[in-house]
Amino acid sequence: MIDRDLSKEYKRRLGSRAMDIIAHGMGLNKYNPSKKQSCCPFHKEKTPSFKWDSDKLFWKCFGCGQTLDIYRYYTEFRGMDFTAAKKEVAGMVGGEVELSVQTTVVKFRKPEIETGELTKAAIDYMALRGISKETLQSWCVKQRRWNNRDCYVFQYFDEKQDLVFISYREIGKGGLKGGCEANTKSILWGMWDIDVKKPVVITEGQPDAMAVWESGYRNVVSVPGGGANCEWINHCWDWLVTVDEFIIFGDNDEAGLRMVEELTNRLGKYRVKVIAHEHKDANEVLYRQGKEKVMELIEAAIAETPKGILDMSRVKYVQVKNRKHEGVPTGIKKLDETVDDLHFGELSILYGRNGDGKTTMVSQIIANSIDSRNPVFLYSGEMSTNRILNWIYRQVVGNEEGYLDGVKAKYKFKKDVNDRALEALRKWSSGLFFTYDKLVSNVRKNTSDLFEVMATAVKRYGCKFLIIDNLMSAMEEVAESLNSDQSNFVQQCKDFCEAYNVHIMLVAHPNKSKRHGEKLEKEDISGSNNIPNKADIILAIDRNYKEVRDYDVRLRLLKDREEGMFCEVMFLFKPETKRLHELEDGTPRAIEYGWKKYLETKEWWECELDQTELDLPF
Repeated sequence: MIDRDLSKEYKRRLGSRAMDIIAHGMGLNKYNPSKKQSCCPFHKEKTPSFKWDSDKLFWKCFGCGQTLDIYRYYTEFRGMDFTAAKKEVAGMVGGEVELSVQTTVVKFRKPEIETGELTKAAIDYMALRGISKETLQSWCVKQRRWNNRDCYVFQYFDEKQDLVFISYREIGKGGLKGGCEANTKSILWGMWDIDVKKPVVITEGQPDAMAVWESGYRNVVSVPGGGANCEWINHCWDWLVTVDEFIIFGDNDEAGLRMVEELTNRLGKYRVKVIAHEHKDANEVLYRQGKEKVMELIEAAIAETPKGILDMSRVKYVQVKNRKHEGVPTGIKKLDETVDDLHFGELSILYGRNGDGKTTMVSQIIANSIDSRNPVFLYSGEMSTNRILNWIYRQVVGNEEGYLDGVKAKYKFKKDVNDRALEALRKWSSGLFFTYDKLVSNVRKNTSDLFEVMATAVKRYGCKFLIIDNLMSAMEEVAESLNSDQSNFVQQCKDFCEAYNVHIMLVAHPNKSKRHGEKLEKEDISGSNNIPNKADIILAIDRNYKEVRDYDVRLRLLKDREEGMFCEVMFLFKPETKRLHELEDGTPRAIEYGWKKYLETKEWWECELDQTELDLPF
């Protein structure tokens, strides 16, 4: 489903930033930022006629008539589908995207094109870059006319030798940097001929991969659509998990550095090494310093200290001015403003008595994470999978009468989500809400299974927020050394947060000695005394049992390791919405979720695109 209004709105918010993004990504030659014009990438010309239209927000050629806006750039030249392109733009302007790209089922087509052998001009140009005809042949590089340009054809075969993806790069210096066949499955270039037991070098471009091959190291691949596109991770996941070690030979620019950081986190720090160099990319290292230098860099990376050992002199120091405080908002306004969201790399504990609102609070935090398009993983030791889903969906719908049906239970009528709302809720949460399948194993007896599954959720599906509800249910309650086991478990959670740069929230109970109505303190968390010491944030939730009361539930921030801040948030519980409404100056704050935009819609690729309404030049 394409929300045309949002697509236009995100494009409007991005504004003329798109001009520079496209110009940089396309490698526009003779680009003049002040005059906003360049030579057209779609046809040969000496006098620039490709100009930026500040009103319509696209590049337009006044010679051949081609136009290029931000969405066409990402879909046609960076190998993304429209949803992924929209997600990219939304991320830059602080917007939302309806569908998760990672788990939406897309029907890829097999690329079927006619190609020709490389001409002398194509071979000679690569020779100037230090890449021989023999290397081009080894990589099955072909040639064809594409977008009115003579282009190299890079064929992507999977591990079964099946051709699943095609990308292009213009022959010669400057001009169009490349594109791909639409609706084909992006994978790593070169993965068809890799020994997964040896270190696999990952580069950002096809010439870089061939430069490494030319230099003598043959276990090398290239990402398919530049460093910004990581869809290939999910497409190649089953193959990626079989690789023992990766060496990233990235580009020395902002996009390349972002790619290195993203791949390090997604593929696993324990098996990723990064090559540091002074040139633009691997191909330039070959061109300027020769094959020996390329091999020297790769061999040095292979010989780095073993897994688990760090040379502190090589650890990057991040100055305060450059530190990012990235995190996940809870949707509780006062808490988010106090702690600046739940930071990645940190561990929080939410605890309270049975019946005091923990489950309601957790489900609202999950709903807010989904609504803000942050994938979330939940382990629940107390609730079944169906009950979790029923509770959250019912809570998200609230008291929207048009989306609830009266259902006769055994003794009385109850309200439940109707079929129309259910379909919309599934689309709203698609690819953004994951839970542990307790039929696989009993984590009370083997917590390592839980961490293994959480690692997969982080690396494959991009989950940055994980909730374990609750701490006691994640342990074997009959263990004689339960307190010690709990302390070790919390330390494992903390180590996991740091290793994967995510946030884990543990849900726990207070000591049984604390009666209803008594004020909870951080020392009252049930279990080992070490638990509160290890947490970065501690939140206590309790219910107001007074007959006359101005609030129903109170949430208190008892520990904030980074800033040392404290706060109290009061809530009013509304049974008809099944929600806790934050009180602001005594007034309940309204809660709105974006699920209704998915009502009675089709997936975007099933709809006939109205190009005029979308204002897309293709």
